[in-house]
Amino acid sequence: MNNGKTGIFAMLSFILALVLLAGCGNSAAPSASPSASPSASPSASASESASAEESPSASGLEGKVVFWSMWSNTEPQAKVIEEAVAEFKANNPAVEVELKFNGRDINKLIKPALESGQQIDIFEQDPGAALANLKDHVLKLDDLLQQPSVGSEGKSVKDSLIPSLIEWVKTLSTEAGLEEGYYAIPQQPYAVLFFYNKALFEKAGITAAPTSWEEFLAACEALKQIGVDPITFDDAYRDLFIGGYFGSAMGSDWTDSLVKDKTGEMWKDQIVQQFANDMQLLREKGYLSKKIAGNKYPAGQQDLALGQAGMYLNGTWLPNEVAATAGPDFRWGSFQFPIVPNGNGQGGLEGLTFGAQGLLLNKNSKNVPAAFELVKYLVGKKAQQAMSDQALAIPATLDTEWPAPLAEAATAFGNAKVNMPWGNGIDNGGDFSTGTVIPVFMELATGKLSPDAYVDKMSAAAKKFYGG
Repeated sequence: MNNGKTGIFAMLSFILALVLLAGCGNSAAPSASPSASPSASPSASASESASAEESPSASGLEGKVVFWSMWSNTEPQAKVIEEAVAEFKANNPAVEVELKFNGRDINKLIKPALESGQQIDIFEQDPGAALANLKDHVLKLDDLLQQPSVGSEGKSVKDSLIPSLIEWVKTLSTEAGLEEGYYAIPQQPYAVLFFYNKALFEKAGITAAPTSWEEFLAACEALKQIGVDPITFDDAYRDLFIGGYFGSAMGSDWTDSLVKDKTGEMWKDQIVQQFANDMQLLREKGYLSKKIAGNKYPAGQQDLALGQAGMYLNGTWLPNEVAATAGPDFRWGSFQFPIVPNGNGQGGLEGLTFGAQGLLLNKNSKNVPAAFELVKYLVGKKAQQAMSDQALAIPATLDTEWPAPLAEAATAFGNAKVNMPWGNGIDNGGDFSTGTVIPVFMELATGKLSPDAYVDKMSAAAKKFYGG
């Protein structure tokens, strides 16, 4: 919001508030039966009461709402959305809903559509990308989020959502140059975690998922003893392992500084030497799959699904991606990157790479009350439970049952206090990260470099890259 236009926006906000109060005063939530309503006339017949309830004006909302979804109509998420829209329309019969499933093409279609003035009241997108690229089109939702939620008794919309998710969305506003606040409602959340095969853990005698580096090494040894490769990864997710280690030890800000250090001196830090030593230990002990040098995505995750590897670092979409290979009887477990010792206290279990898709409202929408009421159904408890049951997606609402393959991921979301970027910042060096950091990491992981040689090479490479 432009601070130079405070007076104009104050007036608009006042007008909008009056409109919203009118909408709130006639809640679209299902009303009590006529016989239980204090305002129902004792002499009114059942047919008259039913007729009043079914009247197009009963909810106080009318007009048209256009919703652009990021899902394709063949995906399970689309079915859940259609169910939520149908329930909304049943309770708000005077509102017409135009639902368009754009698939991932929405990322290239949404901006020109909004800029041309096309009616789009609600749209789905990654909230970080949306606020960065569409900040002139998004509506601030702070006041609207105080409305009662749909399905979470006694909670506002804001209070019905996972706290780490809704607060993460708030941080995105200032990063995008907007006035601090909530411009998106998170849904379809995800996190980066180690996924493991519970059956193999039990066979190896591992009774609990590791939280410390020492427990992690012990789990690796136990898996090795039963003839299973403890750790695997492939070319698409190599960055997660090196980033996970540094992020756990030092946090994402430090990791960001590491890959941007122009002097190369940060690569001589004792934690980098410790990382190099630990990677050598993992390789020499046989804890790293010998396939990692040549693994092309999705080879690593297929090895996990087939029971040939015990642990794989990936996103919470993994169980869905390999469901056909793993089969219905595969028992999934997950845990955060273990706590790396001798760090600076900025990482650990309180730091987590997580995010979500988002629902956003067009600030130029002419039907904000009805549009937000529909959003309340989309992030309502019933719809979020359906996302869990039908799409194996993490629900955004509190007190909602998670899909069984992701049940343990709830612990990570509960621990999270700090949102880490993808790879905990290891990719933030641009060409230096992709062209040097990750390839040299693979030289270390496959034994082509000793720990000391790794430190020397990375220090010299950083100085040369940024100096040249």
